[in-house]
Amino acid sequence: MRRTTMSFKEINCEGKRRNDKRGRPRKYQDSFILAIFLYQTLKQYSYREVLQELKQLGHEIPSLNDYYYRVRHLDEGILKLLLEKVGQYLAGKNKDKIRCYIADATGFAYGDIYNLNWRLGTEIRSVKSHIRLEVVIAVDDEDNAVIIVCEASGAYASEVKMLYRALNRVDFIKGLPFIADRGYDSVNIIQKILDIGLIPAIKVKETFRMRIRHPLRRLSNQNWSEYGKKRYRIESLFGNIKNKANSVFRAKRENMAKKLAIAWAILWNFCMILTFLFYILFVLIECLISKNFF
Repeated sequence: MRRTTMSFKEINCEGKRRNDKRGRPRKYQDSFILAIFLYQTLKQYSYREVLQELKQLGHEIPSLNDYYYRVRHLDEGILKLLLEKVGQYLAGKNKDKIRCYIADATGFAYGDIYNLNWRLGTEIRSVKSHIRLEVVIAVDDEDNAVIIVCEASGAYASEVKMLYRALNRVDFIKGLPFIADRGYDSVNIIQKILDIGLIPAIKVKETFRMRIRHPLRRLSNQNWSEYGKKRYRIESLFGNIKNKANSVFRAKRENMAKKLAIAWAILWNFCMILTFLFYILFVLIECLISKNFF
């Protein structure tokens, strides 16, 4: 091989320059593609239907192939970051009203779900055409819930591991209870919640023959008896989302189903923003009517 005087740094820089020039430059920003994807998710349109409606409204839109390619390769991290920023913004606005945090997971099916109708017992667990969405919500004194962080994973993923990853990505208000059901009965999770500065209120598995021995689990179970009645709020949130989104996504791939699940969590926070703005508008109108505004 012929010798060359180019160093590794020069070769690396040259490779980067060549890679940057490959392909056509992007005409549409990721934010625009993400906005279309969220609108498509809200309306439950197909790719063709959402582009057709936006074109009728006078927007400049990408082609069907380009839009599908961009959505398929859209990074889940962007969706999670948007959710966390909106959630932190809403929680920060009502910082003095937040009373507790609640964690739980739910599932969404996708692809071919009809074979679930005739499978029984252990056979049904061999079907993996569903994903799991883990969320942590902040609940205020008026029972309004805001999703502050989420984690999406494949079928039968460990809820404990998903929650552990989610807890590392956001900041919490110290001294508030953290509520979860017995699916999160783990000493590591309880210790993580204590390290964050929260009060663990996780329901602990206990039977007549198996008593609670670990002091952290005993502490968590005692807190559950005091704060556990608030856990219904996250079940209500899942019910409201599934009433609109249904429990089945029109998607063929797991990565697209996970993006749709995160998108619905983002739309829930957007709904909370609109509710907050509507409340402010209602108060201003009421003040103007009563002539107490000035």
